[in-house]
Amino acid sequence: MKYIFLLFFISFVSSSDMQKIYVYEDGIERHYLIYVPDAYNKDIKTNIVFGIHGYGGTATGFESEVTGGFNKLADKHNFIAVYPESTYFYDKENTLISTFNDIIRQTTYEEISDNCLADDKRIIYPKFPNCDRGRCGWAPCVDDTKFIKNLIDKLKNEFNVKNVYLIGNSTGGMFVNSYVCKYPESIKAAISVNGLPRYGFACIPDVPVNFISYASLKDATIPPIEKIAFDGLFYENQSNFINKWANKFNCKNLKEVTFKHYEEFEEKIYSECLSDIKIMSILNLDSDHMWPEAGYNKDTGISSYINFGSCVGDIQNDLNAPECYRSNDRWGSEYILEKLFSLDHSY
Repeated sequence: MKYIFLLFFISFVSSSDMQKIYVYEDGIERHYLIYVPDAYNKDIKTNIVFGIHGYGGTATGFESEVTGGFNKLADKHNFIAVYPESTYFYDKENTLISTFNDIIRQTTYEEISDNCLADDKRIIYPKFPNCDRGRCGWAPCVDDTKFIKNLIDKLKNEFNVKNVYLIGNSTGGMFVNSYVCKYPESIKAAISVNGLPRYGFACIPDVPVNFISYASLKDATIPPIEKIAFDGLFYENQSNFINKWANKFNCKNLKEVTFKHYEEFEEKIYSECLSDIKIMSILNLDSDHMWPEAGYNKDTGISSYINFGSCVGDIQNDLNAPECYRSNDRWGSEYILEKLFSLDHSY
């Protein structure tokens, strides 16, 4: 089903001037937030950057708490920022459960049920209503890749668009992996932040596209090396995953860099690939399941986990979740954008 676009109202937040746009996708009411930079000129082609939130997160949570005010970077780098909201529901404790669907291929109840430890050895997550895919399932059954693809097409009709970039955090990163496989031609580049694919569900697109996999060595939620996460779910190994990308697209050159800001990063940049794309893996050696340096404490010199993004701003106050606070500027957001844009030779 194509979009039926209904603009019920536009909400404004004084600190960011975001708009909240409602649409229908496959008969379900959805919404997204959009921020157009002050310097936008309809006569000049402008990039669009999507920010995809993670499990239990929200669009405003991504913009404010996770990234430290991403709209400010949209003004600085003159891109349009778009924050889609996933489908969601409330569990029996009235806690907001939200995430995007990362599964894009045919699967079975048995395959999903085998993707985690026994029930007495894992965390059992609530399932979306009318969506029981298997014992280890937790994502919705909606086609979120189509939702984002239609949204990209809509925005290309409304704005003078140069390129489209995707950034996904946590399960939003898992979704970005899947989106890139299904619609690679619709974007210029994508980065998955701490969002490796479920074990057995890694995919590589049929056509070349710029891609970055970012992971954190001390991440127990979506671990980059070990298969089994702290909650008993299974995930792909980052090195194996990115090597499959590099091999498929016949990358001839590999450059390895170790970089330290407050946290230390290992970067592997694959170049001279088919269609002149670049593929990159980044491993944060110091962090847990966090945006780059978002959990770093300058007083102690220690990085630790903090739950950022499970909140709402005024523009999403119809959702039942704690109020977001606008965190300080995050160096990690500049770092992510720098790496993402570095894959684009025309930027």
